[in-house]
Amino acid sequence: KNHLLGLTALVLLLFADQGRAAVVTLAPQDQPVFADDLHFRGLEEVLDQSVLYLQRLPEGSRLTWAGQSVTTGQLIEAARVLQRLVRAAPTRETLNEQIRRHFKIIRIEPEGRSPARRHMLVTGYYQPHFAGSLTRTPPFLYPVYARPDSLVVRDSGGSKAIGRVVDGVLRPFWTRREIERGNLLAGSEMVWLADPFDVFVLHVQGSAILHFTDGSRRGIHYAESNGRTYRSIGAYLVETGRMVLAEVTMDSIRDYLARHPEERDLILHQNDSFIFFHWTEAGPAVGSLGRPLTAGRSIAVDQRWYPPGGLAYLTSRQPVFADGVMTGWQRLQRFVSVQDTGSALIGPGRVDLFWGSGEHAGRAAGRMKEDGELYLLLPREEQPDGR
Repeated sequence: KNHLLGLTALVLLLFADQGRAAVVTLAPQDQPVFADDLHFRGLEEVLDQSVLYLQRLPEGSRLTWAGQSVTTGQLIEAARVLQRLVRAAPTRETLNEQIRRHFKIIRIEPEGRSPARRHMLVTGYYQPHFAGSLTRTPPFLYPVYARPDSLVVRDSGGSKAIGRVVDGVLRPFWTRREIERGNLLAGSEMVWLADPFDVFVLHVQGSAILHFTDGSRRGIHYAESNGRTYRSIGAYLVETGRMVLAEVTMDSIRDYLARHPEERDLILHQNDSFIFFHWTEAGPAVGSLGRPLTAGRSIAVDQRWYPPGGLAYLTSRQPVFADGVMTGWQRLQRFVSVQDTGSALIGPGRVDLFWGSGEHAGRAAGRMKEDGELYLLLPREEQPDGR
């Protein structure tokens, strides 16, 4: 299970909605006008990756989401139908006509959600690049750890119980604060980074490409967590009056810690969650489906509410940059696919959009904490053309 993204929301607002929700099939007049601000770029790729995942599941498998059930065949059909439609280079009018003809458009609406919380929270995540060292040599003084032998993962009624065994009893694993203050994982270090906030960002994003002084590169990827609850340090900075919500981005948090180094540990230790890693190839980021993610197309959600490999349509807004400086916002409207999940993505009211790899992707992902809507596209049981 991948840890990419879900954890990326540095400002985790209370959009959990873990309770009951209605699965609503929208009437034509309630459906969005479908368009694609990427002009379908990357769509074929992301849908192919979802189909490859679905085809490897046992034939006839059913996936349960939001109390509903769908077959892998239905999800594959949804992807293939959209691919055929797009290959015909339709006008917007034709695209919308064909989508309404071939698909049911579904929105999950949590019960009891107030008008002020009608929309989803849309955030972003990415694959960072960091300099690193395989030995503890200045300035590379901050360790990234492999999964320690003391970490135990057990199945507990269909969910994971994570901890360490003490006198024959499974106890909670140490928190971030306990691990770092007590140097409790000495001997499990994989690599060292030059900035403790880079280590924290790696924990949040779940994977990275590391660059070494000899010119080589290696990938690093989520292996397991300590099982502790994730808490947003962005939310903590807002709650304690250190920042206002509108200011909170990845860059602004980094700047705050640089200006207040005496507060760094206090702030980072607000998040009990701690992540362990393993080495990978220095290639593309991989999501929870075990497939490479597609920038701008792959999304991470709570897959108890949205089916893995599912086709969806996302609307929100996105930052615009010129020469590395944010200059404004523009509409985001595109087809996406469910290919990832994460610990901070709880309930149907959260979606994390993968922005890609590197500095530009990180800049855009760090700005995303926007209202949006997510619509599932499922094929109609009987296709109008008789298939």
